[in-house]
Amino acid sequence: MSTINISLPKEQVSLIDKLVSSYGFANRSEFVRSLLRVVHFEPELISRAATFPFVSPKEKSVDKIVADFKKTKKYSSSFIKDLKEGLSQSEFFNK
Repeated sequence: MSTINISLPKEQVSLIDKLVSSYGFANRSEFVRSLLRVVHFEPELISRAATFPFVSPKEKSVDKIVADFKKTKKYSSSFIKDLKEGLSQSEFFNK
């Protein structure tokens, strides 16, 4: 068996430890192997995991989004210009 190392925030390690204990896994490795078996048989979980917690913005108006960024007065004019250009090139946003 191979060994791999991963880095996780303390909160995720704590969550893993709680799940290991709650569900009776022998250790963290057994827990991770179990997750991998589930993902192997339900590959749609990977696409969900790849985009979680990202959601599509509700606002699709480039002009409205740019105006909201400008209102904060936190962003340079060059950033605002690049933002507008990038959003305008996206198929997601209405032009």
